[in-house]
Amino acid sequence: MPGVWAVLLVTGGCFCWGFDNHFTALIDGIRPAEITLWKGLVAGVVNLGVGVGLSGEVGALSGIGIALGVGALAYGLSIVLYILSAQILGATRAQMIFASAPFFGVALAAAALGEPISLLQIAAAILLVISLAFLFLKNRHTHEHTHEELEHEHWHRHDDKHHTHVHEGEPASLWHCHSHQHEPLTHTHPHWPNQHHRHKHPRMVN
Repeated sequence: MPGVWAVLLVTGGCFCWGFDNHFTALIDGIRPAEITLWKGLVAGVVNLGVGVGLSGEVGALSGIGIALGVGALAYGLSIVLYILSAQILGATRAQMIFASAPFFGVALAAAALGEPISLLQIAAAILLVISLAFLFLKNRHTHEHTHEELEHEHWHRHDDKHHTHVHEGEPASLWHCHSHQHEPLTHTHPHWPNQHHRHKHPRMVN
């Protein structure tokens, strides 16, 4: 039953992908580009070893150059942007948005290759948009919460109620990245369970 095995293999791949994305979003000690660098080095070595082991050859240099170019764009840049999103929105919301990737693939296939778009694909895209709308409308909540003392490094801005350190001459809305320390803080504001809000919820106030 090759179809069943194919589904099981894809399911296993999705499980590993979800595991990777969840725990990657928890890393805040180094920058997203550095995370991607280390993940890429390890994954590249493993994949190269598996490929050589299965095929018994490395391949032409021209093919390797193309593969590196595609990997830099489709994996390197993609993962950096995803990690930034996961740190800001949380792993669940970022992964839900990332799940829209196949629909961009469908649109690109239709535009570049002339492949048809079916009504089923259009219906699936509409359902995805509706699910994302519900996710962002319903998952944000307000309650009093306490932030423990914390030191980490990630992209942030100074108009988000959490980053109170000052940079002379820079506007509060400017995104930037550096190691910084948070003092203990208790306050109330609408928030998502991102890297600053991974607390438990004994009582929710909508």
